[in-house]
Amino acid sequence: MAELDGRVALVTGGGNGIGAAVTEALSARGARVVILDRDGPLADQQAEKIRATGGAAEVVHGDVTIEDDIARAVATALETFGRLDILDNNAAALELIPFDDEVTSMEVGVWDAVMAANVRGPMLGCKHAIPAMLHSGSGTIINMGSVSGTRGEHNMIAYGVSKAAVMQLTRAVAARWGKDGIRCHTVAPGLVLTPNTAQAMPPEQQDIYVRNSLTPYVGRPQDIANVIAFLATDAARYMNGHTVFVDGGLAAALPILAETRP
Repeated sequence: MAELDGRVALVTGGGNGIGAAVTEALSARGARVVILDRDGPLADQQAEKIRATGGAAEVVHGDVTIEDDIARAVATALETFGRLDILDNNAAALELIPFDDEVTSMEVGVWDAVMAANVRGPMLGCKHAIPAMLHSGSGTIINMGSVSGTRGEHNMIAYGVSKAAVMQLTRAVAARWGKDGIRCHTVAPGLVLTPNTAQAMPPEQQDIYVRNSLTPYVGRPQDIANVIAFLATDAARYMNGHTVFVDGGLAAALPILAETRP
């Protein structure tokens, strides 16, 4: 497959989990990749993995909450590869989820840190990527949302609010820049078993998601990466401003599903 030959992608949080899978999926389709991640060793390792398969990858060690780091990542794409066509705003403050409880016990510091990574980060990515894409004449931005941004939960309040905000950011960017050739989408996963998630979530909790989904399994990073890669190709050229659910049908069913399934 070479649907993305000649194109350049910036993936935030591309050192592991879904972000790493996205770098591989884009590279397999011909894109050259810049990885922005605050975990330098993991990012370097992922870049080497891409190079070992014949792809091209560069690494920027940085934090999406810091505007200079985002600007430096975009500049690296332009200086190294000459253009920027794809931005995947994947990075998120997942390490804060254990501290992200109900609103009456919310620590302001946790709330602000989640918003900084999950909302400010994608905003900064769009801010600095769009001018580069306008120079190229087109571009695709994929923001990472979640089913948590569309449904109420008893905990993870900051996370859910941040993902709802990302969906609105997507619509605003598509509305403003769509006529200039820039497409913007949100991909909203359900439960995805990354290495970190698999360790933190016991099998019985994973089974709750399976019982309430419309597939007999939960997601893997590649399931999300394949959809992101598709959205970046010209095959999705008539799509703009949407939230695409990749959740095993979790958000499509009534909450009584597990108790009423025949």
